[in-house]
Amino acid sequence: MGNRSVEQIRADLAANRATLADVTSDVVESLKPQNIAREGVEQVKLFAKTEFESVTAPLREDDGGWKLNKLLIAGGAVLGVIVFAVTLNTVANRRVLASAQRRALER
Repeated sequence: MGNRSVEQIRADLAANRATLADVTSDVVESLKPQNIAREGVEQVKLFAKTEFESVTAPLREDDGGWKLNKLLIAGGAVLGVIVFAVTLNTVANRRVLASAQRRALER
């Protein structure tokens, strides 16, 4: 350590200052709101893409095509749930109407 000349120490200090300036400008740039927002959007897009791929993986062939039999099963299940919900809603509405009509007739 005692073997370094004043010029070597000055050169090291200048290099350290330049490195510190670069790091500081990188930090300032990364903390700008638009850059934070852009990074957040990119992370959300990557997350959504990864989740979509993991959910659809069982429905895909090895070559990337869709497994039609599994798509038909899934579509049938969704259709069944929709029909069940519509039926329940219709029955509930009929009961409400019937009880309202009974109350109106009783008056």
